[in-house]
Amino acid sequence: MRKILCIFGLSSLVLFSACDKDFVVDHSVEADYNLFFEYLKKDYAYRDFHPFTMEELRLKYLGEITAKPTQENLAKILLEVQLNELKDPHVYPLEQLDKQVYVAVKTPLNLEIKRPLFQEIDIIKQGHFYTYGTVKTHNDIGYIYINSFNSNVGGTSSLGVEEGVLAINTIVQELQKKGVKSLIVDMRSYAGGTNYVPRYIAQRFLNKKSIYMNEYYPNGSTFIKKEWEVEPQGDSGFRTVKIALLSNGCTCSGGEMFLLAMLQRDNLVHIGSRSLGCSGNVTHKDLSNGWAFSITNSRTEFPDGTSYFKEGITPSIVVKNDPTYGETTSEDKLIERAIIELL
Repeated sequence: MRKILCIFGLSSLVLFSACDKDFVVDHSVEADYNLFFEYLKKDYAYRDFHPFTMEELRLKYLGEITAKPTQENLAKILLEVQLNELKDPHVYPLEQLDKQVYVAVKTPLNLEIKRPLFQEIDIIKQGHFYTYGTVKTHNDIGYIYINSFNSNVGGTSSLGVEEGVLAINTIVQELQKKGVKSLIVDMRSYAGGTNYVPRYIAQRFLNKKSIYMNEYYPNGSTFIKKEWEVEPQGDSGFRTVKIALLSNGCTCSGGEMFLLAMLQRDNLVHIGSRSLGCSGNVTHKDLSNGWAFSITNSRTEFPDGTSYFKEGITPSIVVKNDPTYGETTSEDKLIERAIIELL
């Protein structure tokens, strides 16, 4: 028995020693650099949409990391990769990098990113999720501005729909009672998050069932495809009336998914300028030094297979506000054009 116990104890020591060895974490700067690229190779949904592979990108900056393996240099290089190489609005640091370097995702200069001032609108109520009312000069034209899809800054991965979002049902009914015959739906905000919420809202205005978006999830070296459908839901009298859908360069992520859903609707006119092209859904990743960042872990496209990644979604009627809008002028050219189209 003693011999058996000794053998068992020796075996356990070898086993636990092996386990301890396997779970040793390399906290070096170079290890974190390589871990970042492992995430890109395995989980990044747009890894094949660039003129370089993720391994080629890793090798491009590896010499700089090896020559100067500091946290500050790592932050500098990762931001360079994110902002100037990948140029994906969904790939960004979630916090200050070791409190040394922080650069916000840059908005391309050719995008028009003005939010509405509501000067043309008789506002009934203004809140976190929606601002709604009627057009001052034509009170039979309703107006709904979607400010947010959730209460969390930067979006949410929740599959649920918050109570504030559900208010769209009472908003629709209230506008109907006021005699609204046509509608402006304004998506010029940075509302983002899971596609469940944009789809929920859009289904209050749709008149038919249709596929509105393809989504691809990384699965090893390949991808799993999912086709997303929308269909009429809720009690709404705005399924067949004419709707003017407004968007611009601050329409992104979940907002662009909302556009995809609304574009399946009949009797719709899309006005504004191209959206940001911030496609897909995101997940969060961590490095061993505690830094966290967002990564695009699914890619989305039009139902016909056309990608809008970094290209955005361009309206059928292109209208931009003046650079002085919100500063010295308050004339909203998009709302003015929407009124013309709805009369």
